[in-house]
Amino acid sequence: MKWSEMRKKYPDKFILICDLVEERISETQSKIMEGKILKVSHDGKEIREAYQQFKQKGIEVLYSLPTTSEEFIVENVPFKGILT
Repeated sequence: MKWSEMRKKYPDKFILICDLVEERISETQSKIMEGKILKVSHDGKEIREAYQQFKQKGIEVLYSLPTTSEEFIVENVPFKGILT
């Protein structure tokens, strides 16, 4: 489903999506164009828990906030740190 359709169908909800179709904007930014809806909820904690369960299974997922704009831009920030 296209992102614009998700926003219209589920305003003010958290949306967990997978199978993302992205448009590269820059080296670190992508615009989410569409995806498959896994879960919709008004409860952020519920969506975060579902997100963690899918990530533990190795499934690439992303969730939107109720305030996510019409242009869903994601920035990939490299993690720098010391692993112990």
